Amino acid sequence: MRIIFVRNIFLLTISLFYFTAMSKAQAIDFSNFPVYSGTDLGLRYTVEQSAFRVYAPSAAAVQVSLYHDPLEGEPFQRIDMQKSDGGTWTAVVNEDLKGIFYTYRSRIIEKWNHDVPDPYAKLVGVNGRRALVDEIANADPKGWKNDVSPPFKNPTDAVIYELHVRDASINANSGIQHKGKFIGLAESGTKNSNGLMTSLDHLWELGVTHILLLPSFYFYTIDETRPEKAQYNWGYDPLNYNVPEGSYSTNAMDGLARVREFKELIQTLHKNNLRVIMDVVY
Repeated sequence: MRIIFVRNIFLLTISLFYFTAMSKAQAIDFSNFPVYSGTDLGLRYTVEQSAFRVYAPSAAAVQVSLYHDPLEGEPFQRIDMQKSDGGTWTAVVNEDLKGIFYTYRSRIIEKWNHDVPDPYAKLVGVNGRRALVDEIANADPKGWKNDVSPPFKNPTDAVIYELHVRDASINANSGIQHKGKFIGLAESGTKNSNGLMTSLDHLWELGVTHILLLPSFYFYTIDETRPEKAQYNWGYDPLNYNVPEGSYSTNAMDGLARVREFKELIQTLHKNNLRVIMDVVY
């Protein structure tokens, strides 16, 4: 009986904490938050300057933190952002920050929150905790600007094949060189020990029209610094919504590699008359 009583007290305490927290959250009227309709959220980089803009309407202050390392150390500089249109905050650094990593932190009431990566980032360092300053076009494979999805007349004719990037190419018997990687799925001419086609050729022989990729953006619980370790994830715990998963690249330490190799996969699928659908989680 005592165990049950203690357990009930514990559950009651948790419930009170939950409903108190919910009441405080519900006190915020989100409908009164301003709306920003611009298209420049995140980083806009040139050699001459880096311009940052983040949406944080409830913040009393926001800072950009700059780092030399993607994981370790304190920021070498914190830059106060200025309140701007539609609940956004901006800052401009008039120098070349290429290769520098950055995060944001906000002050809500009197408390500074933890540094977090730019929610609009397209490039990040290893393990995705800090965004990377660079031009995303530097990650374009040859011919990327001319890449388009193959035309498709009737949606009702779609034959969609769902796959997991790692699952589809990781098997030791697959004959694939870059197992578990974006570019491994783009390899042609691969066969298993029974002489059956694998990777891209297998997808093509199935006769499907669309490849649906299970989540392929950056996962929170994969340690990209340990590529030799067998790690698995379905991909439903995103940290960076607009950045490909680094464990699927050949070099997660290179902030451009994951983007370039993901684009190479998409480009190759398109060249083989396969269209791509992405499973995304927000």
